Amino acid sequence: MSYQPPQHLLEVLQKIQYEEALPAGDPRYVETQTARGSERTFSRLARKIGWDPASNQFFPPSQSHVLFFGHVGSGKTTELRQYAQRLNDSKRFCVIEVDAVDKLDVNNLQYTDALMAMAETLVKYLDQSGYRIDEADLAPLHQAVARVVTTRIDGREVSAELKTTAEAGASLLGLFKLLATFTAAAKTNASNKTEWRREVSNHFTALASAFNRLIRQAEAALHKAGRAERLVFLLDGIDKLRGDDTQRFFVQDAEQLLSIQAFVIYTAPLHLKYGGQLAGKLDADLVLPMIKLQERAGSRCEAGWTALRDLLLRRIDRKLFAGDAEITRLVEHSGGHPRELLRLLKLCCEYADDLIDAAAVERALSQLAADYRYFLEPDDYTLLVQLDHNEIHAGNDERTRQLLYRLALLQYNDGSWRRSHPVVRRLEGYQRALRDAPPVAP
Repeated sequence: MSYQPPQHLLEVLQKIQYEEALPAGDPRYVETQTARGSERTFSRLARKIGWDPASNQFFPPSQSHVLFFGHVGSGKTTELRQYAQRLNDSKRFCVIEVDAVDKLDVNNLQYTDALMAMAETLVKYLDQSGYRIDEADLAPLHQAVARVVTTRIDGREVSAELKTTAEAGASLLGLFKLLATFTAAAKTNASNKTEWRREVSNHFTALASAFNRLIRQAEAALHKAGRAERLVFLLDGIDKLRGDDTQRFFVQDAEQLLSIQAFVIYTAPLHLKYGGQLAGKLDADLVLPMIKLQERAGSRCEAGWTALRDLLLRRIDRKLFAGDAEITRLVEHSGGHPRELLRLLKLCCEYADDLIDAAAVERALSQLAADYRYFLEPDDYTLLVQLDHNEIHAGNDERTRQLLYRLALLQYNDGSWRRSHPVVRRLEGYQRALRDAPPVAP
């Protein structure tokens, strides 16, 4: 049976999930490479880990840690899942996806948590898929993790079950239980999290070495079974980190990340790329561009309009709109940002009666614009007007980075040009700054 988008406004409303990334094969997925100008993004990523998709030649490096940048909500995870399927289908790679949002606390995340979550997800995959790893190759990691999670906290003994698991012989299932105990504590902010993190840090060299040994043995087992030659960890949700946590994870703790001898892809917030502190440590030049509704010179980008219209109409039946004009206005005011289009659709469903008409769209646009009014300051409007009317790249000061992070400023192509969010241009603060701006030289 072919896919049918929701046909009632309430059903549309309940199915809108901003944080939902579409799995490969989801009927709601829309191909956006042409609309983004990202036709070579996948091949560039594949080459970073040694594979040429065109020729199928494979010359893998020993390791590669790649940051995949993009605006929050721009579709990074959805695109990476499409990439993951292609990597898996190549038989060169086995992609292990680690969802930091689901498994860890992204509001308080450190490299220790990420390392343990990567190990847990890999061990679970190997166990459930029926791969066998020799006890001798599991023992170093089993012992290292057991030492961490059996550390007494405030004089309290660990549970008998955990102690039994820690003292038993090394097995995939037993190692999984130990690792899951750590990640559960990291997720729930348990009282023992700080002490366990300290234990990981104090014995990190041994733990990383043991994890690297497991990775090599896992790759050998995958290769023997004809499944893949190398593992790729997809560490998703790291772009949700904020402020100092982002700097600590990607900058201060970069050496610890690089000690893991594997292919790792991290989703990363766009504003981090412009902080000037990543050079020479992590591979940090891959960006998922925004969907374009226009080119830099102002001409219409038909591929972008088509892609966003398709994205919208796979989440709501066409008959729920009064006409095409309402669809066009929503797409136009999204600025090419997928999540912003869904935010507008959600507001329309809340305001509309039976159909999404011009009045419902206008209320939705005003409401979304009001959300930006809450945090924008007078100087922000002045800067946005300058960026909208100056073809010269204006640099990356802290104010500009914050506007990018908050989506008041949207970036296109390779970052060579930017535009303010269309709904921001509706605000009186922007209009006032526009009137006060000096005339643009011809």
